[in-house]
Amino acid sequence: MPTVPGSVPRPQAPPPPPQQNKFRRDPRLASVYDAEIAPVWTQPFGKLLLGQVAPLDGKATLLDVMCHTGYPGFELLRRFPEARLMAVDPSAALIELARRKAGELLSRRVFLRTELGEPKLPFDEAVYDLVVSNLGLYDSAQPHLLLRELARVAKPGAQVVATLPLRGTFAEFYALLESELVGREVEQQRLKTHLLSWPDVDTVRGWARQAELQDVELVIAPFSLLFAGAVDLFYAPLIEFGPLLAWKALFSDGLGGMQQVFQSLRDRIEQICSPAPADQSGLHPTVRRPLVLTVRAACLRARRPL
Repeated sequence: MPTVPGSVPRPQAPPPPPQQNKFRRDPRLASVYDAEIAPVWTQPFGKLLLGQVAPLDGKATLLDVMCHTGYPGFELLRRFPEARLMAVDPSAALIELARRKAGELLSRRVFLRTELGEPKLPFDEAVYDLVVSNLGLYDSAQPHLLLRELARVAKPGAQVVATLPLRGTFAEFYALLESELVGREVEQQRLKTHLLSWPDVDTVRGWARQAELQDVELVIAPFSLLFAGAVDLFYAPLIEFGPLLAWKALFSDGLGGMQQVFQSLRDRIEQICSPAPADQSGLHPTVRRPLVLTVRAACLRARRPL
């Protein structure tokens, strides 16, 4: 592959990845991610990101960090037909899928590398005309440090655009879970800590200040995920290989206590999704109702100072 300007030696091993990164840790899940997780999770965030990118002139250099299988980076190339894209991701399996999608653009306008990205991006300072990261701040073990790196490799005046879910995401499920933990003080405290681990607006703005970014704006565009019932929720790849791992980690009294809570949760979710009772005419539709979970999607838009 042609040498890309700005490359430096690869960084040391990063901190352990967050629990939602299971599809990155297990290469067998790459195709599952691309087919079942990306359409309902990554793409809505990517569309939000694309809506915040300012126009670029000429042969701009773009960087997509935590690029998954190429979206929205490849879409940026279609928008800016003279641009070149460097895209990196810690998962070799995801990068391989991105290579296949790049087709004839690979090594011409698209350059892909398997890179850790943490604690330091393997690029010189002030290299790129646009730096984006779709869900990278969510996937990162140290998002404040990653944002600082995104700012470091951007040229002076260049835009930095990154998406992530905010605190309040999956609030409907967490309300159900909290009601099931009454009397379980350890799990209640762990749940509280877990909920506070989701960043809020002030947290993200604080990261931007630490990264010395300017013209900071945070655009929030919630969307909904629909599940047909408890089985559909707990076995959806987005949940099974994502937050379900953190939900299970809340429990301290062994498998029995966790199973008891999750069985009760399944019963309550099934009750929520059960068909509405028929009206007096008997003609009321008996279609199951979905469980609706809200995702508080946000996009950070900022610039590196001149």
